[in-house]
Formats: sequence, C-alpha cells, structure tokens
Amino acid sequence: MTHNIQMKDVALMNKICDICKVDFTSHSFNLLCNTLEGGHIFYTKISNASKYDDTDGIVKHVTNYLHYINPNDKWSWIMDFDGFGLKHTLGINTGIQLSKLINTFGKLKYLFVINTNGFVEQMLTMIKFTLNKEYHKCIVVLNKNHTLKNEMLEDWKILDNNKHYLQTVIKES
Repeated sequence: MTHNIQMKDVALMNKICDICKVDFTSHSFNLLCNTLEGGHIFYTKISNASKYDDTDGIVKHVTNYLHYINPNDKWSWIMDFDGFGLKHTLGINTGIQLSKLINTFGKLKYLFVINTNGFVEQMLTMIKFTLNKEYHKCIVVLNKNHTLKNEMLEDWKILDNNKHYLQTVIKES
C-alpha cells in the first residue's frame, strides 16, 4: 500500500523533483492528506526509497515539496522505519541535513515516528542534537497503544478526500 502513496504523487514530481520524475521510487516524501490538527501530513518510508543515500536529492525534494504546499502552513511528518536496515544507517547525514531543514523551514507540528526499534531510537537521539529544541516536543514515537494514534484515526478533521492514506499508514504501524 505504501508504494501507492508514492504513486499518487507521480504527476506532481514534474514540479517537485527531477529525480523522482524519472523514477518515482527514488525518494520517499509524499503528501498523505491535509488535516486541521496537524496541517499537511507527509509520509516517508526510508526502505521504499531506492536512493535512500542521496542526501542532496532528498533535501531538495523535501524543500521543493514544502515550498509547493505553502511555506507558511503548519505541517507534520510521519517517518516509517519498517524495513529499515543496516544499509540505511549510512544515511545518518541525511537525517542531520533534514533536521537542519526543519530548523530553517519551521512550522513543524508533529514528527511521528512509527515502526521503530532500539537502534532507530538511538539515531533519533543523535539527530536531536542538530534539531532546535523547540522541535524536540514535536517528536512522537507512535506505538500500538499511543492515545494520539487513536485520536488521529477517529477525531482529526481531514480537509481533503485522502483520509484513507492516513488510516492505512497509522493502522499498519
């Protein structure tokens, strides 16, 4: 299902990312839906990205997409670590550069982390060192029993017709 999320943005990649325009599996940063509570909700599944180690391309992709939606709007990001393996750990520099982007861009409401393990949580601790303290409170590790997870599924107001994308991602975590 998560590849379908990437496919829904294929036409938009002509405006967002020259690399993804050629191969939509290159990067993983796609708009799921728009909500009243969390703003624009983006989704990343690192293991879906064929160019997970393309730091410059990923940062440009994210930057262009955020500018495309509206740099003054709040936004949230769901980072899915399902399938995250040893080869992905080399992308720690990408995480650091993305945290710097968050610092510069601002307006981040939530950074949801799903399907984690102890290693991922250690990496998040390291990345926090480059993230402004004001964004530390935005990081939420969602597990099966997290109350915010149920609130997102049941109470959040979806402002477009894409609630099913959010539901699929949250239910799979």
